[in-house]
Amino acid sequence: MNNDTIAAACLTHIGKRLNQEDNFLFNGVYLTSELQTQLTYRHCYFSSVAPASKVQLFAVSDGMGGHNAGEVASRICVEKLALAHKELQQYSSIKAAVSYLQQLIADINNTVCEMSRRQPEWKGMGATLVLLVVCGAECAVLNVGDSRAYQFSNHQLDRITKDHTEGQRMLDLGLLTRKELSGFPARKHLNRYIGYGQSGYVLQADEYYPALENGVILLCSDGISDFIPEARILEILDSEHEPVIAGKQLISEAVTATNADNATAILIPFRR
Repeated sequence: MNNDTIAAACLTHIGKRLNQEDNFLFNGVYLTSELQTQLTYRHCYFSSVAPASKVQLFAVSDGMGGHNAGEVASRICVEKLALAHKELQQYSSIKAAVSYLQQLIADINNTVCEMSRRQPEWKGMGATLVLLVVCGAECAVLNVGDSRAYQFSNHQLDRITKDHTEGQRMLDLGLLTRKELSGFPARKHLNRYIGYGQSGYVLQADEYYPALENGVILLCSDGISDFIPEARILEILDSEHEPVIAGKQLISEAVTATNADNATAILIPFRR
């Protein structure tokens, strides 16, 4: 990963919602509870060159649940990932880093489930999680829920992750076509997420190992992917080569939509 001249970017916006339930991890930075409440009808963004750490970690988490519960669940996700940064530096292979992160995701799930049981106001809280871990010349994407990772390279946009939704399950089973999906009431219902707990259940994320090529990896919440067609995401990334500018355009278009959700995007450029 060589980003000496092009900065990675992280942008988030509350959209037209009352609470900011999206959160992120970007070079160790995430939204504290204070920052979450300060984002009302405003947005924030960060940009930086690649940090000096051997193993790099970026994540987007989209919370769900009752009043304030979603923002608590997403914040737990990114807080615990941030605390794991030092531990991650001991790993020299992407497989070892992923193994550690899978155990951490299971632990995060247990924590969210336990807090949900203990605090009545947080009952049923949960969150999605999509993350990118970079170890030397290799990387991996881990995903739980319907936040997404895309790879843009050579004027092409490829979706890396698959949503853990009832809509996606029906597509996989051949019970719905993509044209029919928009009319399926349960299309957005999650069947895997942080906060899903049954006795003996161990949550695991899906793993993907994209090749690092010249281009950009985009991590985003569904406040981006539900409101901007993939063809338009491609147009933006193809025309704006600076991640900060492309990210601002994605956020701007997403949050002007009717019923706009919280929207978060992290754009990480790669130059080989």
